[in-house]
Amino acid sequence: MKRISLVLLFVLTLTGVQSVHAQGLRVGDRAWHTVRGGLFLGFNQSLHSGNVPLLPATDNSYFSDGNGSNFIFGVHGEKALTRFVVLGLRLTFDQMSGDIDGRYTEPYRIADNQGTLWNVVRDHSVAYTLQYLSFGGYGKVYPMSGPGLFLSGGLGIGALLKSDFSHSAGVVEPDWASGSQSPEQSGNIDDSNDLRYSASIGLGYDFFFRYGFITPQVMYEFGLNQVVDASYADTWKVNNLRAVIDVTFPIP
Repeated sequence: MKRISLVLLFVLTLTGVQSVHAQGLRVGDRAWHTVRGGLFLGFNQSLHSGNVPLLPATDNSYFSDGNGSNFIFGVHGEKALTRFVVLGLRLTFDQMSGDIDGRYTEPYRIADNQGTLWNVVRDHSVAYTLQYLSFGGYGKVYPMSGPGLFLSGGLGIGALLKSDFSHSAGVVEPDWASGSQSPEQSGNIDDSNDLRYSASIGLGYDFFFRYGFITPQVMYEFGLNQVVDASYADTWKVNNLRAVIDVTFPIP
């Protein structure tokens, strides 16, 4: 509900400033009709869902969901076909790290000094680092003609640059063993998919300034395939909620 409220507030704010800035944006007509290119920087909230493993191994039996906050950046270029439609390309360094936590009962019991058997409950924690170099195409639709408020959609493909994990676990039950730590594990994620496919939707607003456009936008990106090609985690995907600032300049 909080996310929905923030998106609605964003839409209402952009709609309100449309009329206020319309007069000033007319000076950007020449820039609007040229090929444009520039840089972008964004905040990325990665949402790991599905059977996300607490330990990336074939004998793992513990799964959970998690998330992580990351930054993304890259370059892009675009061209207005009409006042209402823009097409573009985007090259992005994507980081989709996430922290996954879970409390689970182990499939065995341990005995105390009197020989009494106890269930063993551990808190597991794993940090995943996923990095991709992504290339994609996008389109923008301007319902009130551009520049200004727009809706966007796109498709992308990412090449895997890095896939690491670090795992730790500590006993919380029984009380007499509480605090005991398992050996930490870390390394590369086995069976990682070399390519990641995605689709995105979003909205934003173009503000003209002396040398081009500044464009804040929010996007939601859907991961279309799994992080690993393995049966133990065959529904593990990463979606992303993004807030991005584009700075775009006309290319002579």
